[in-house]
Amino acid sequence: MDAKAIAREREKQQLLNRLVEIMVSEQQEQGVYASVPHYSVLEQASHRLGQELSRAAQRRAMAEAATANVESAACPTCGEQRPVKFKRRVVQSIDGPVEVVEPSADCRPCRRSFFPSA
Repeated sequence: MDAKAIAREREKQQLLNRLVEIMVSEQQEQGVYASVPHYSVLEQASHRLGQELSRAAQRRAMAEAATANVESAACPTCGEQRPVKFKRRVVQSIDGPVEVVEPSADCRPCRRSFFPSA
């Protein structure tokens, strides 16, 4: 690993540790630790935090992929370049619903809509 990758990994670990501290703080406020909680309570809270992080990462990654220098795309039928628009829609991921930005284009002469790859 180069120095940049090591620094990124260290930063990710610091941010993850901070998220964990926030989660435990919330649990303390909710009285989760007033007595010894069942492990499943702790596991479920951790899992929910992981799902939240996953959905946020998916939203950001899809936005990057969808808008990566895509201004026009060739119609799959006629090959003419058509302007690309970006639409928002909700997809169901394994971690719950995620609103994504999706590129789409319309070719009026061919009477079709298509989804260009980014």
